[in-house]
Amino acid sequence: MLNIALKEWSATIDALASGDQLFLLRKGGIREANRHFEIPHRHFLLYPTHFHEADRLLKPEFQHLVDYDAPVAGDTVTFTAWAEVADVLTVNHAEQLEALSDLHVWTDEFVNKRIAWKPRHAADLIVLRTYRLIEPIQIPVAPHHKGCKSWVDINPAIDITRSFPAIPDAEWEDRLREIRLLLSEASVKPVPVA
Repeated sequence: MLNIALKEWSATIDALASGDQLFLLRKGGIREANRHFEIPHRHFLLYPTHFHEADRLLKPEFQHLVDYDAPVAGDTVTFTAWAEVADVLTVNHAEQLEALSDLHVWTDEFVNKRIAWKPRHAADLIVLRTYRLIEPIQIPVAPHHKGCKSWVDINPAIDITRSFPAIPDAEWEDRLREIRLLLSEASVKPVPVA
């Protein structure tokens, strides 16, 4: 059972759940504690949002992941996946991510803007082991889910026992090794305990 969720673009969650991407890139924001993104949880649901999502920020072959018919703020939210943090790598420069260009769905413009925002602060590249729920689970959007915040409590907790890895174990291990190798110069941050 999981009762915590990380809000993320719906298109990025789809990419994680299909195995097209294995990581997130975060820096934090206006409503984050200390205005920095923190990772207090090792396991969490992936809460799809459409805020600031735009197909022009995705590579052409992934632009179909943006659903312009989906409401930006509906009455319900549908969970299709959850994730476990495998690695957290500190990225200081967009050049460090150029090596990962074939491993994510975002455009160079998106990556460069994300890294350039708050230039004195490094970004976190959060490598995830993503799992797909066998059946999507829809719940009402609670008032505390709304707004520009990364983490939200989910009540009641969602049963994740009926789920499966987005990609097979051996492939995931190979791709994790590739990411670590390509970012071997990056600093490694501690992964949350549980």
